[in-house]
Amino acid sequence: MIRPLLSIAFLFVFTSLLPAQGSWVKKADYPGCFTHSQIAFSVAGKGYVGLGASSCIDMWEYDPQTNMWTQKGDFPGAGTSNRPVSFAIGDKGYVCLGDNGAGNYTNELWEYDHQNDSWQQRTPFPGHGRGVAVCFVIDDKGYVGTGEYFDDQGHHVLKDFWAYDPSNDQWMQVADMPLPLVAAVAFSAAGKGYVGSGANDDTPLFNDFYAYDPVADSWTQIQSLPRSPTALATAFSIGNQGYFGMGLDDAQQFFEYNPYSGEWVQKADYPDTKAWDEGIGFSIGDKGYMGLGDNITGFPAPINRSFYEYTPDSILTSGVNDVALWDRAVMIYPNPTQDHDLVALKWRSAQDAGAVRIDVLDMQGKVIKTLRHTHSSGPATLSVGDLHPGMYVVRIHSGSHSGHGKLIKM
Repeated sequence: MIRPLLSIAFLFVFTSLLPAQGSWVKKADYPGCFTHSQIAFSVAGKGYVGLGASSCIDMWEYDPQTNMWTQKGDFPGAGTSNRPVSFAIGDKGYVCLGDNGAGNYTNELWEYDHQNDSWQQRTPFPGHGRGVAVCFVIDDKGYVGTGEYFDDQGHHVLKDFWAYDPSNDQWMQVADMPLPLVAAVAFSAAGKGYVGSGANDDTPLFNDFYAYDPVADSWTQIQSLPRSPTALATAFSIGNQGYFGMGLDDAQQFFEYNPYSGEWVQKADYPDTKAWDEGIGFSIGDKGYMGLGDNITGFPAPINRSFYEYTPDSILTSGVNDVALWDRAVMIYPNPTQDHDLVALKWRSAQDAGAVRIDVLDMQGKVIKTLRHTHSSGPATLSVGDLHPGMYVVRIHSGSHSGHGKLIKM
């Protein structure tokens, strides 16, 4: 039986109307090996950072609640810890590829279990071993590709891509990138993967970006990054937006990508005044974390331990504001929801009447469910009875407009 709806209302506004910049806060410096090119991922509300150049194999856990770092067990893939890729699926972290800094490349894949602080080797990456590749996660699969390796025949920049499924420990080749890239970045948002910046043998630096659709198994070029071409930058996603920062120059500039509008928006500058590249980035809940890196313009190259937390104003906090600040506004109620199987989304104005898509995402950006609705027909009804307790992002896309807000399931 469907329980009655409450009249508590939550307001969220279309992102095109928000001039928000976000904010940065400095956190505890990274205490690990004094190097660059570390890996980073987040699992179970904590961040994990480690490895890097100079054969560093230490791993550290960051707790955002205490702002403290704790050393964990060393990475067992010694000798190939330079410039690998890393990602998280479920409650496991993964480290793949890399080199030893002396021309020896690996295709190993390692799985990290945070509960018992242990590593287990998984099915190796099927392509050629390489460094400076990229990865992203869509629907519990890790996508790994691009990168470079050197051999007797010279320098090879790659464009192949592979999908890893941890449920069966198998890899499957997917569509190649439209062009070979090295030192690019990647993130996932709204069910697609995004890869951009970087370099290859034909072009010193790029600001191009491409979107991968796993359903169509195809790539589409999107709006270029509105900054100078760069490489060795850092990217991560929060909820359903992608973020880009650091790099070889203009490294303080920081950008947010909206996958619904297809637009980049410049946000608050990264606070560190030096031009850091080869840093790390990840997200925990609705916060982003970025830092570390080096500066190849200096000699010897200085190493950075600084670490910052980013709060995006574009993901609104929960509340019960029932005032129509703009015509294009939507109420979602009850919110928070506890003993209700359904929540309702009510449009305050018929100005944008027409077909809309409503996505519910977890805080890692994974689409949990999708509802299509014609809001001229009245409020949309969204089933939440099957959602686990926690915080979710509700995204609405209608024509050229998109909006988002938080839904809390108690």
